[in-house]
Amino acid sequence: MIRPLVAAAFALAATMLSAGGAAAAPPGSPGIVLTGLQPSPGAVEFFVSGHDLPAGTTLAGARWTATADGVTFGAESRPVAGTPARAPARAVVLVLDTSGSMAGARLVAARAAALDYAAAAPADVRLGVVTVSDAAAVALEPTTDRAAFGRTVEGLAARGRTALYDGISLAGNLLDPRRNPAADGFLERRIVVLSDGADTSSRLSADRLLSGAARVDATMDAVAFGADADRRRLADLTGVTGGRVLTAGDAKALRASFRGMAENLSAPVVVRAGVPGDLAGRSTVLRVEARLGTLVLTAEAPVTFRADPAGGSGPLPVLAPASRPAGPGFMLAVVAVAIFGATLLAARPLAARGRVQRRLGELDRFAPVRRGAPAEAPDGNGLVRAVMEASERAVREPDRRKRLELALDRAGSSLRPAEWQLIRLGCAVGGAVALLTVLPWWAAMPGGMLAGWCGSGLYLRLRATLRTRAFADQLPDALQLLVGSLRSGFSLPQSLDALVRDGAEPIAGELGRALAETRLGGDLEEALERVAERNASQDLSWLVMAIRIQREVGGSLSEVLETAVATMRDRARLHRHVRALSAEGRLSALILLSMPIVLGAWMFVFRREYLRPLYTEPLGLLMLGASVTGVLIGALWLRKLVKVEV
Repeated sequence: MIRPLVAAAFALAATMLSAGGAAAAPPGSPGIVLTGLQPSPGAVEFFVSGHDLPAGTTLAGARWTATADGVTFGAESRPVAGTPARAPARAVVLVLDTSGSMAGARLVAARAAALDYAAAAPADVRLGVVTVSDAAAVALEPTTDRAAFGRTVEGLAARGRTALYDGISLAGNLLDPRRNPAADGFLERRIVVLSDGADTSSRLSADRLLSGAARVDATMDAVAFGADADRRRLADLTGVTGGRVLTAGDAKALRASFRGMAENLSAPVVVRAGVPGDLAGRSTVLRVEARLGTLVLTAEAPVTFRADPAGGSGPLPVLAPASRPAGPGFMLAVVAVAIFGATLLAARPLAARGRVQRRLGELDRFAPVRRGAPAEAPDGNGLVRAVMEASERAVREPDRRKRLELALDRAGSSLRPAEWQLIRLGCAVGGAVALLTVLPWWAAMPGGMLAGWCGSGLYLRLRATLRTRAFADQLPDALQLLVGSLRSGFSLPQSLDALVRDGAEPIAGELGRALAETRLGGDLEEALERVAERNASQDLSWLVMAIRIQREVGGSLSEVLETAVATMRDRARLHRHVRALSAEGRLSALILLSMPIVLGAWMFVFRREYLRPLYTEPLGLLMLGASVTGVLIGALWLRKLVKVEV
């Protein structure tokens, strides 16, 4: 009885998670993305969008084939009619220089170029406008309303100085799901910058903007209009995002540049493939190939094909001998197991990623990788999408999201805050259902939900503590290897790179993440400071301070690190000595605290009628509350007694 229900729960969760996903092509190279897979009996239908296709090439003229489990079958495409709700969303934000230097003919040319971009871009692309003068401002958030876009562009006026860097940063915030939840569903994100000069009034520096641009999953293109445009700085910004810089000397060239960039946004198509009967009911990976002349583009996505009722009657049912109906307690236990199973299965593809995927995920935080449809937020199942959107809204507050991201980072988890909140909610519901088998509903519901919610949080903190402790234990040995590399003639970044290649987790992954940031323009000391913050390592913070002082006053970095290693090892030795001396007191405190809890649980299981008055009578509830309060006070007192500061 249990196995069929658990299997059904697992199958349901697998179907929900396999409704969408795609692999992304490298930035700047042609590619296609699959979204919105909708299996039906004997067929599967999905959207395909292209990016960076050659000029004059569209997906409408492509030849399509699909492959699954080694079976190749034909497919055909048709244009997307209108803008259906399932169509993939794309957004482009135009950052237009409206400073005083753009007054007159230049502003007229900029307006005409922006309107040409809107006319040439596909109708499903959402367009936004950020203006740059004394300060950057959002003139229009991304929308498909071309009339509103036209009114916004026509109303632009030139005045003041140029806060170009602030404008680019503001456009990135509009497209960053961490700052703008409305951007989470965008399949493709682009920024188009038009500037005729250098930045003169931004509060944001070029280096900080360059570091932040690498964290936004958006491609930035720029048009340098006129001889005074800062092409070198624009090239730095577009290069880190996989974009390009175009030069326009006059109004005609400017309009041609904008039309060309808009035509590069290929309109999506709907592809329908007939699925052979042998694949009916299978869960596999669908590989789609599009041939555009000599250009061959491929993309993959997980899919569960629907069974075809016309293909056969299916296997005969297995008849089981009649049995006595199960009681309500047994059924509730089965439901609890099914909920826990579905939650674990939902978390497995998100948390159980291989070493290579984890290392790529570290680079994803600092490198602009174009993603098609995030695997964490399937598009094909409305229930999963609605639940994820609700979870995203629950963690929309920046401070709360930042705390959750830091906690997940410390635990070494690749989950997003919304996904972690969803898993905790599943644990809370499962705990409540499990306690319904042994407690009345008024006690099981709050108690079980509190236990599941707090238990999952305790698991995350325990995992973070173990990872932090492992990082602290590995740090002295890692620094000793770093000292050897420095004495061999390596520079500090080269020594860190060798340590990352040969070191063990978690220190190799954390230092690799810091190196990834520095290779994309970040500062090494600041990257190491963030590593220290994520791992709560005071030793590493002091070490970064020592490195900064050494850089300012000079001296041998290897000797500084060797002294730091000796200090860390001496302090660790003292800490272990104190823990050994205080072990007896800590064990006594643990026994004293666990004794009433374990004894109460044993009696609740084997002599429940003896304890029933405690949770059924008013006086018993009062005594139980007083006992719990006393245990908590005793726990705090004992913790204070056995805790020895080192």
